[in-house]
Amino acid sequence: MKIKKYLVLMIIGAVLLLPTFSKIVSAEGETNDMSIHWQDYNGKKIGVLTGTLMEDIAANNFPDSEYLYFDSYPDLCTALTTGKIDAFLSDEANIRSINYEQPKISYINDKITKQDQSFAFNKNSSESAELCSEFNDFLNEIKADGTFEEIGDIWLGIDEEKKTIDMSDLTGENGTIKIVTTSTDMPWSYIKDGKNVGYDIDLIVRFCRDRGYALEIMDTDFSGRIPAVQSGKCDFSTDMNVTDERKEQVLFSEPTYYGGVVLAVPTADLESANEISSKSVPEYQTFEELNGTTISMLTGAPFESLISSKVQNVKEFTYFQSAPDMMLAIKEHKTDAGLMNNAIADLVANRDSELAVFPEHLGETAFGLAFAKGDERCDEWAKVYESISDETKKELWEKWTSADDSIKTIPIQDWPGSNGTVNVAACDTVEPMSYVGQDGEILGLDIETILLIAKELDVHVNFIPMDFSAVLSSIEAGKADIACGSIVITEERKESMDFLEYQPASFVFVVRAKDVDTVDNSFFSKVKESFKKTFIREKRYKLFIDGIITTLTITVSAIVFGSILGFLSYLICRRENAVTKKVSAFVLWFIQGIPVVVLLMILYYIVFAKSDLSGTVVAIIAFTLIFGASVFGMLKMGVGAIDKGQMEAALSLGYSDIRAFFRIILPQAIPHFLPAYKAEVVSLVKATAIVGYIAVQDLTKMGDIVRGRTYEAFFPLIAVAIMYFILGGVIKFIVGRLSRHFDPKRRLTADILKGVNVDD
Repeated sequence: MKIKKYLVLMIIGAVLLLPTFSKIVSAEGETNDMSIHWQDYNGKKIGVLTGTLMEDIAANNFPDSEYLYFDSYPDLCTALTTGKIDAFLSDEANIRSINYEQPKISYINDKITKQDQSFAFNKNSSESAELCSEFNDFLNEIKADGTFEEIGDIWLGIDEEKKTIDMSDLTGENGTIKIVTTSTDMPWSYIKDGKNVGYDIDLIVRFCRDRGYALEIMDTDFSGRIPAVQSGKCDFSTDMNVTDERKEQVLFSEPTYYGGVVLAVPTADLESANEISSKSVPEYQTFEELNGTTISMLTGAPFESLISSKVQNVKEFTYFQSAPDMMLAIKEHKTDAGLMNNAIADLVANRDSELAVFPEHLGETAFGLAFAKGDERCDEWAKVYESISDETKKELWEKWTSADDSIKTIPIQDWPGSNGTVNVAACDTVEPMSYVGQDGEILGLDIETILLIAKELDVHVNFIPMDFSAVLSSIEAGKADIACGSIVITEERKESMDFLEYQPASFVFVVRAKDVDTVDNSFFSKVKESFKKTFIREKRYKLFIDGIITTLTITVSAIVFGSILGFLSYLICRRENAVTKKVSAFVLWFIQGIPVVVLLMILYYIVFAKSDLSGTVVAIIAFTLIFGASVFGMLKMGVGAIDKGQMEAALSLGYSDIRAFFRIILPQAIPHFLPAYKAEVVSLVKATAIVGYIAVQDLTKMGDIVRGRTYEAFFPLIAVAIMYFILGGVIKFIVGRLSRHFDPKRRLTADILKGVNVDD
């Protein structure tokens, strides 16, 4: 209900139809169509998010399936769109956001399980327990004053302009709170315009502002959240599903969201199940392409704000009295797009090959029956409507949204009507909600719904057909008791009238169809569009720049400190006495034998768990050890290639041991290990790609964050690969140039003969 309440704040009613049984998914990817069930996917490949409740849900509900595990939603989406998996488990709110960015992915609305979500605190810390209690108090306060609902309205809604967070006023007078989150977890926590935003982040920022805390955010994968809390690296984690097993590990707050788990599937599966025609390809494919076009809507239903939030540069808004007039204008190029409900749009596109449904959706809202302000009958009618069974409501939707017009009849008013008559202002052009049939009779879902309620209340109904623009004014003028016909509830309208909310709705554009043969599906056009989404939108190129800087910082620091560490270690151990030999052998065995990611996590979550060292510093320490071990081994190999007689000769000439090593042995050893050193530098650049496991936002992590916003696999991954290739090449070139000063073969003649009298 939170989503609906927010969306109806934004949108004024127009000719829309509930998407519940439409032939395509709704604005947020939702479908209530019962022709496809999540049980149908048992036995298929199911994607599961590692370290989440989804693992148990998959085992319990899909016992015959093969499970494939992934670390993030972008990875799951990539696997689904490329056919690696058939479906994946997701929180409903997450998949709604995913569908908004990636219409190829939808979900089956029937929840597999209902599940609360809460913040996780350290269970073994009294300070953490006090903080949890303090947060619960704050949570109860904002639930009471409506702020909690407002947060849901913002982040689970469609108005991107409202999705901003200001942390500049966090005073920190009572200290700093450290939280751990996953920045690819839209809408809960993600990166927008280079800043942490989302439902959870907004909730936490408001808490910090109210209690006088500063905020520090650590970013890691799902599987790293609980270890970060348990180790004390963070005070608490952003939301996660509450389970009995997790309750043994962490302390949960009061629920921050009441949700459920659903099955995400390819939109094509839903279309196939509903036998959708895919012949019509829309002339416009993205909101950006609609810039500079004329967009239309019905008179009396201004959607300018909603449309402008998606299409930044609308040439002109035009208005029509009926949907047929608007469709004709689109076909005749008098307008370019018309806003309406996706079910009506789908029906129009299926009937007319010249029209198509725009692939991106604008949002979701709710319909209502309008009553005069203060009319007690509104509550009375609402109670009767609530008493109607879900099965009956479902049958009504199936009846009025089907293609079979022969079953579209309304009941005869054969009840006594002892409680009087109500006048209903009904729009006469909104099929199938409220319209005039071929016999001149008023028909539609709204009409039959009203008649069902009227029968229970024993009142007769007098329907008054009229244009949509006159429907609401008839209530205000007292000419009708009730108004119907795709009326959308808004806070503004609630000020002047009361509503019986009865069904949701969604918004799409109808545009001209484009000949399939002329659609630009070339490789270059796709690359161009992917480039815009990956780099241009929300200035995402800045994320990659930050990632490159972090990667370079870790790499260069590890090269410098690792080279120094390896060299000093070799100097200490080069005489190979029994103790140093065993110690060096053990250290090399440990560092080179343990996987790098495990070493990172041991250092971050165990060795430096109680310290304030950032993930970047810990990563530098880890890769310094790794690179230092490699340098130690390379020096040992290079020096070992030099004949022992060289050292003996130097010592016999009066050189000290250290001087002989630096002047005689090392210069000869360098050419032996220099190629391996260069290769190790390039390998180090690539090896740093795993530092995201310890909350470091390097280049790879930034690529994941961008994929978490676009849900595209191709371009972000290719872009990251190219950047690593360039970084590796640049660093290798720099190291190569520097190494020329240490390569004896490249020394100048003057340097070689320095100190030698060549005139004799």
